[in-house]
Amino acid sequence: MLKTWYSSLNKLGDSKKLKYIIIAIIILFLSANKGFISLITNFRELQTLQKEHLALQKENKELKLKLKLLNSDDYMESMARKEMGFIKPKELEYRFTPQDKESD
Repeated sequence: MLKTWYSSLNKLGDSKKLKYIIIAIIILFLSANKGFISLITNFRELQTLQKEHLALQKENKELKLKLKLLNSDDYMESMARKEMGFIKPKELEYRFTPQDKESD
């Protein structure tokens, strides 16, 4: 049987044809193998989850920094001054009206 298989391969003549046939057989075997398909699916999901994990770690760092700033008295005071116009007792506030760009 091995001799007949080998002789049929020799009839192909061109080694390129043999390479294409072997590649086609390998592709068919791998695509028909459910374990291999599952492995590829799991690998893609792992990559997606790793990207999501990195994004969540970055967001976590930013939120920790923001929390640290919010617990700071100086930051809270500067935000109160900026957002709500907070001024301390006996402190003067100067307000300037913006100039029109047309008059420049």
